[in-house]
Amino acid sequence: MNAAKWVRLFAVALLLVAFQAGLAVAADARPGKCITLEGQEVSFFKIDRNLVKGWWNGTPIEVPLDTVSEILFLDSPQVNYSMFGNEISAGQIELTRKSDGKKFILSDAFLPSDCNCTFITYTYRNPFTLELGTETLPIDGLKQIIFVDK
Repeated sequence: MNAAKWVRLFAVALLLVAFQAGLAVAADARPGKCITLEGQEVSFFKIDRNLVKGWWNGTPIEVPLDTVSEILFLDSPQVNYSMFGNEISAGQIELTRKSDGKKFILSDAFLPSDCNCTFITYTYRNPFTLELGTETLPIDGLKQIIFVDK
Protein backbone atom coordinates (compact mmCIF):
# COMPACT_ATOMS: atom_id res chain seq x y z
CA MET A 1 0.00 0.00 0.00
CA ASN A 2 2.79 2.40 0.93
CA ALA A 3 4.71 1.57 -2.27
CA ALA A 4 1.63 2.31 -4.40
CA LYS A 5 1.38 5.75 -2.81
CA TRP A 6 5.02 6.53 -3.67
CA VAL A 7 4.59 5.27 -7.24
CA ARG A 8 1.53 7.50 -7.62
CA LEU A 9 3.40 10.56 -6.27
CA PHE A 10 6.33 9.85 -8.58
CA ALA A 11 3.98 9.55 -11.58
CA VAL A 12 2.28 12.87 -10.75
CA ALA A 13 5.66 14.62 -10.36
CA LEU A 14 6.84 13.16 -13.68
CA LEU A 15 3.68 14.37 -15.43
CA LEU A 16 4.13 17.88 -14.03
CA VAL A 17 7.72 18.03 -15.27
CA ALA A 18 6.68 16.79 -18.72
CA PHE A 19 3.87 19.35 -18.86
CA GLN A 20 6.21 22.22 -17.97
CA ALA A 21 8.77 21.09 -20.54
CA GLY A 22 6.02 21.02 -23.16
CA LEU A 23 5.00 24.56 -22.25
CA ALA A 24 8.59 25.76 -22.57
CA VAL A 25 8.93 24.24 -26.05
CA ALA A 26 5.54 25.61 -27.14
CA ALA A 27 6.43 29.10 -25.91
CA ASP A 28 9.56 29.06 -28.07
CA ALA A 29 7.61 28.00 -31.16
CA ARG A 30 5.87 30.55 -33.35
CA PRO A 31 4.13 29.02 -36.36
CA GLY A 32 3.61 30.79 -39.64
CA LYS A 33 4.42 30.63 -43.33
CA CYS A 34 7.04 31.94 -45.72
CA ILE A 35 6.03 33.03 -49.20
CA THR A 36 8.73 32.78 -51.86
CA LEU A 37 9.18 35.06 -54.88
CA GLU A 38 7.52 32.36 -57.00
CA GLY A 39 4.44 32.42 -54.73
CA GLN A 40 5.10 29.08 -53.03
CA GLU A 41 3.88 28.92 -49.41
CA VAL A 42 6.03 27.06 -46.91
CA SER A 43 4.48 26.49 -43.47
CA PHE A 44 6.75 26.40 -40.45
CA PHE A 45 6.50 25.63 -36.75
CA LYS A 46 9.28 28.09 -35.88
CA ILE A 47 12.18 29.87 -37.58
CA ASP A 48 15.71 30.29 -36.26
CA ARG A 49 15.81 34.09 -36.41
CA ASN A 50 14.51 36.20 -33.53
CA LEU A 51 15.47 39.75 -34.51
CA VAL A 52 15.21 42.25 -37.38
CA LYS A 53 17.82 45.00 -37.63
CA GLY A 54 17.63 48.06 -39.82
CA TRP A 55 17.26 51.83 -39.98
CA TRP A 56 14.01 53.64 -39.17
CA ASN A 57 13.87 57.42 -39.73
CA GLY A 58 17.68 57.62 -39.69
CA THR A 59 18.03 55.72 -36.42
CA PRO A 60 19.39 52.17 -36.08
CA ILE A 61 16.76 49.88 -34.63
CA GLU A 62 16.48 46.26 -33.50
CA VAL A 63 13.00 44.72 -33.52
CA PRO A 64 12.29 41.39 -31.77
CA LEU A 65 10.36 39.06 -34.07
CA ASP A 66 7.89 38.19 -31.31
CA THR A 67 6.49 41.76 -31.67
CA VAL A 68 6.02 41.40 -35.45
CA SER A 69 3.11 39.67 -37.19
CA GLU A 70 4.30 40.05 -40.79
CA ILE A 71 7.49 40.83 -42.72
CA LEU A 72 7.18 42.01 -46.33
CA PHE A 73 10.37 42.28 -48.39
CA LEU A 74 9.84 45.40 -50.55
CA ASP A 75 13.20 44.87 -52.26
CA SER A 76 14.33 41.41 -53.15
CA PRO A 77 16.82 40.34 -50.49
CA GLN A 78 20.41 40.42 -51.69
CA VAL A 79 23.23 38.20 -50.56
CA ASN A 80 26.79 39.38 -51.13
CA TYR A 81 29.17 36.43 -50.88
CA SER A 82 32.59 37.22 -49.48
CA MET A 83 35.56 35.34 -48.06
CA PHE A 84 35.14 37.45 -44.91
CA GLY A 85 31.53 36.37 -44.38
CA ASN A 86 28.30 36.67 -46.27
CA GLU A 87 26.59 40.03 -45.99
CA ILE A 88 22.83 39.67 -46.13
CA SER A 89 20.72 42.75 -46.77
CA ALA A 90 17.05 43.00 -47.60
CA GLY A 91 17.02 46.62 -48.66
CA GLN A 92 13.66 47.88 -47.48
CA ILE A 93 11.23 45.72 -45.55
CA GLU A 94 7.81 46.45 -44.13
CA LEU A 95 7.10 45.20 -40.62
CA THR A 96 3.57 44.88 -39.24
CA ARG A 97 3.40 45.37 -35.49
CA LYS A 98 1.58 42.50 -33.79
CA SER A 99 -0.16 44.59 -31.13
CA ASP A 100 -2.06 47.01 -33.38
CA GLY A 101 -1.33 46.12 -37.03
CA LYS A 102 0.57 49.35 -37.71
CA LYS A 103 3.13 49.10 -40.52
CA PHE A 104 6.70 50.40 -40.45
CA ILE A 105 9.31 50.49 -43.22
CA LEU A 106 12.93 49.76 -42.31
CA SER A 107 15.82 50.62 -44.62
CA ASP A 108 18.98 48.51 -44.96
CA ALA A 109 17.19 45.85 -42.96
CA PHE A 110 18.30 42.29 -42.38
CA LEU A 111 17.54 39.26 -40.24
CA PRO A 112 20.73 38.59 -38.27
CA SER A 113 21.81 35.12 -37.25
CA ASP A 114 24.61 33.62 -35.22
CA CYS A 115 26.11 32.39 -38.49
CA ASN A 116 26.84 34.06 -41.82
CA CYS A 117 24.36 31.79 -43.56
CA THR A 118 22.31 32.76 -46.57
CA PHE A 119 19.39 30.56 -45.58
CA ILE A 120 16.64 30.76 -43.00
CA THR A 121 16.36 27.51 -41.11
CA TYR A 122 12.83 26.58 -40.13
CA THR A 123 11.29 23.76 -38.17
CA TYR A 124 8.13 22.10 -39.42
CA ARG A 125 5.79 19.51 -37.96
CA ASN A 126 4.90 16.46 -40.05
CA PRO A 127 1.06 16.37 -39.97
CA PHE A 128 0.97 12.58 -40.19
CA THR A 129 3.58 11.56 -37.62
CA LEU A 130 3.73 14.85 -35.63
CA GLU A 131 7.53 14.60 -35.73
CA LEU A 132 9.56 17.79 -36.06
CA GLY A 133 11.89 18.25 -39.03
CA THR A 134 14.26 21.00 -40.15
CA GLU A 135 14.73 22.56 -43.60
CA THR A 136 16.17 25.75 -45.08
CA LEU A 137 14.98 28.47 -47.46
CA PRO A 138 17.30 30.89 -49.30
CA ILE A 139 16.88 34.42 -47.96
CA ASP A 140 17.19 35.95 -51.43
CA GLY A 141 14.15 33.93 -52.55
CA LEU A 142 11.71 35.23 -49.92
CA LYS A 143 8.88 37.67 -50.51
CA GLN A 144 7.02 37.56 -47.20
CA ILE A 145 7.01 35.94 -43.75
CA ILE A 146 3.66 35.73 -41.96
CA PHE A 147 3.33 34.59 -38.35
CA VAL A 148 0.12 32.86 -37.27
CA ASP A 149 -0.50 33.98 -33.70
CA LYS A 150 -3.25 32.53 -31.58
